[in-house]
Amino acid sequence: MRKILHLAIAFAAFLVASVGLVLPAVAAGDYGEKYFEIGDQFFQATDSNGHFTAQVSYVSGGRPFRENPVAFSFVISPYLRSIATGTMQCRAWQSKNGALTGASDYHSIPPGYLWHWTFPENPMGPHMQASGSCVFPVNADGRTGIANVRFVFRYVVDNGGGDAVSHRHAVSAGASALVSSASIR
Repeated sequence: MRKILHLAIAFAAFLVASVGLVLPAVAAGDYGEKYFEIGDQFFQATDSNGHFTAQVSYVSGGRPFRENPVAFSFVISPYLRSIATGTMQCRAWQSKNGALTGASDYHSIPPGYLWHWTFPENPMGPHMQASGSCVFPVNADGRTGIANVRFVFRYVVDNGGGDAVSHRHAVSAGASALVSSASIR
């Protein structure tokens, strides 16, 4: 049943794309917010598009340009791997309080690869965001196209000694922690 649903969605996406529109191939996921603290340093989420993780390493007085690095990983779902026909072009970028930080990552990887990267600067308190996408060719039941899997992850790094209540409220008031979507055109 699930495979039939995926094939139907992929076929519908192909039909819509053939007239110049884009239809989501898989519904977006919503996994809530993440407020990192000492003792709660890991986040993971899985949806129909893939599996995403984030983990902060608290660093005080460490190497230059490394303040509480956050390591991320993302791998696309088994279904998307099954229809992928070529290399994925994956990009990630970071924002702090709504402005790009300049930290980014780009990899050209095979569809089954566990893509991983680190944003080294994550000061305590600001509202951080990791955004990204993987674009790759697909073939679903003889229909070809391009898949674009996107994600957004919002987070705050804190040691529990700051104004935790206002940080939690600000993260909760923002958009969801992880929103991923896939489209085929």
